[in-house]
Amino acid sequence: MNVKKKKFNCPAELTASLIQGKWKAIILYNLRKTPKRFGELRRLTPGITQATLTRQLKELENSGIVRRSELGRDKLSGVEYELTVAGQEMKPVLYAMIRWGLAYQKDYVAGPFVMVGR
Repeated sequence: MNVKKKKFNCPAELTASLIQGKWKAIILYNLRKTPKRFGELRRLTPGITQATLTRQLKELENSGIVRRSELGRDKLSGVEYELTVAGQEMKPVLYAMIRWGLAYQKDYVAGPFVMVGR
């Protein structure tokens, strides 16, 4: 794990810094049950570019939340991403965010959520 230690004002700030941005929570949502290949993550995350997905996965990997595994000996075999132990331990945070979003969607969301591949 290549985590560069920083100072934070509170534990919530640390957690928010690790999952900040539009895409990281969605990526974690998509990895919450099973490992996924890059292409599958891209399909499950409409609107994300390949470069952004690569960058976000690298940041999650560097923070020790996601693990990248090569599937074969050659580059054509592909890679797979899964939650690490720290990522698994973040699931209650993710589920709390999901519950809150469902409870308050009528106040903030126009129409139903559009989630791919639940």
